[in-house]
Amino acid sequence: MLRSVQWKIAFTYALLILFAMQFFVVFLTQSLEQYYLRTYSRNLEAQGLLLASFLERYLTGTDENSAIDGLVLEYSRHAGITDIMVLDSFGRLISSSRTEAGLQGQRIIQEEITRALTGSRSGEIRLNPETRERVKHLALPVRSGEKTMGVVYLSGSLEPLYATLREIQLIFLTGAVLVIGVTVLLGFFLARSITGPIQEVTAKAAQIAHGDFSQKIDVRSHDEIGRLGEMFNYLSLQLDATLQEMSSEKGKMAAILSHMTDGIVALDREGKVVHLNPTGHSLLELSPGEEPPAAVLRQLLAQVDLAELLNNGKQQSREIFLAPHKRTILASYVPFHTQEHSACDLSSGVLIILHDISKERELVRIQQEFVANVSHELRTPLTTLKSYTETLLEGAMYQTDTCFSFLTTMEKETERMVRLVKDLLVLSQLDFQQVAWRLFCQRLDELVLEVVNELEIEFGAERPGMLVTLPERPLCYCFDRDKMKQVLLNVIQNAFKFTAQDGKVAVLLEERGSVITILVKDNGIGIPPEDVERVFQRFYRVDKARSRDFGGTGLGLAIAREIVEAHGGTIALRSQPESGTEVRISLPYAQAEGGGEECESA
Repeated sequence: MLRSVQWKIAFTYALLILFAMQFFVVFLTQSLEQYYLRTYSRNLEAQGLLLASFLERYLTGTDENSAIDGLVLEYSRHAGITDIMVLDSFGRLISSSRTEAGLQGQRIIQEEITRALTGSRSGEIRLNPETRERVKHLALPVRSGEKTMGVVYLSGSLEPLYATLREIQLIFLTGAVLVIGVTVLLGFFLARSITGPIQEVTAKAAQIAHGDFSQKIDVRSHDEIGRLGEMFNYLSLQLDATLQEMSSEKGKMAAILSHMTDGIVALDREGKVVHLNPTGHSLLELSPGEEPPAAVLRQLLAQVDLAELLNNGKQQSREIFLAPHKRTILASYVPFHTQEHSACDLSSGVLIILHDISKERELVRIQQEFVANVSHELRTPLTTLKSYTETLLEGAMYQTDTCFSFLTTMEKETERMVRLVKDLLVLSQLDFQQVAWRLFCQRLDELVLEVVNELEIEFGAERPGMLVTLPERPLCYCFDRDKMKQVLLNVIQNAFKFTAQDGKVAVLLEERGSVITILVKDNGIGIPPEDVERVFQRFYRVDKARSRDFGGTGLGLAIAREIVEAHGGTIALRSQPESGTEVRISLPYAQAEGGGEECESA
């Protein structure tokens, strides 16, 4: 409770009043005490002087002591003095208002009496050891001319005076308690009038901190508290507008960073990653929220001096090859500033913009390799044609056997170039989507059987053993007959070419759910594992010399993949050296309504 400003104000206000009252009571009590003591002393002195003047003639004459006793008793009764003693010039007791016969004629030794005998007035306040009361003692000399005839010794109790002071203190204490009570009450209401609006502002601010910006303060006055409420309302509106703007800008920035095709890596001055967008995670092959490992950061900063980049503030670009990820990245290093470092012209960190140029580099490599392969494929037959033509022109044309052999070879090389040009033309049409597809619902099983029969005739007795498995019912599929026949010819022909005569080739056509599968399997020479992934690349041949002997151009499987994918299917190859090869063609099944009745015969 005491931590509340309201109670602190009331408590402080009460302490101030208490201090003021205490100071006033102490000061007034001491003043009254001094006043009463002076008044009492003056009265006691005046009464003593009056008594001394009466006693002067008694002490100078020969009057008896009985007269002095009567005077002292009578004076003590009317003056109200507690105790009166009359002493002679030697300090012996002559008379006393108290009936102490035992002290009559004895010498009274007191400091003030001694001083009075020398002619000086003397007074003291002492504590009575019996009654524990404060008593005022006053000794006055009785003089006759220059001679001290005796001493009047007066003693009066001060307890009535201090009793009066205690009553006054009690009155002041009672009043102080009442004043403090009223002060605390008034201070509480005063503090509440101040802290009430502050508490309201605090409550509204807490709701604003939780996102409710509709809170407003009711302004009830035009003082400082009222102006505070007005400024709070203005601040609430401005904060709402600012946060909405910041949220909008943050959303835009987050959307931009999240959907950028380039990766963004933000580093601080110490080289620590402070932000990495989703594309950056993808390029660096990291899971969402995962920090880039130190090895990747070293690769990104291998060719860049981070300290120099932060000090110079100039943009730089580098091409980096990320070895583990096999990516070629164009990295742009852009220093950025924050408000903290903008005043001193220091960069707060570096943005690394990662642009994946692996595909571009791969396309350039493929183009270069394509040109080299085409040049190589054309150079061999053209060189053969040129050399044979020169030989014929030099006279070999007149030799019948030689001329026939040369012309036969020239025909084969010309046919090979024609096939190469045709395959290149087909690939170009497929790449640029210039093929006129003739899709009809036809019997695929008849096409498979037709291709197998043609190849059996072509290879004749040199062909390996053949096993064809077709479905029992007609299998209809919408496809381009010429293009699909080219695919089957290429795949089955390869199986025939690279399988020994005592080997076996199996062709299987089956329907599994919504997929038609054409499986061509042989037990021929097979393909090494490192070449399996590349057999569908253009001009790629496992054994170039042997493939050229069979008249291959290295484009058959590349064309087959393009055609199958154009039909919405996939083609895959599995192989082991000396164990054979398996080619699987998977096509999405769409059988014509009504079974085989609506299928065109192949």
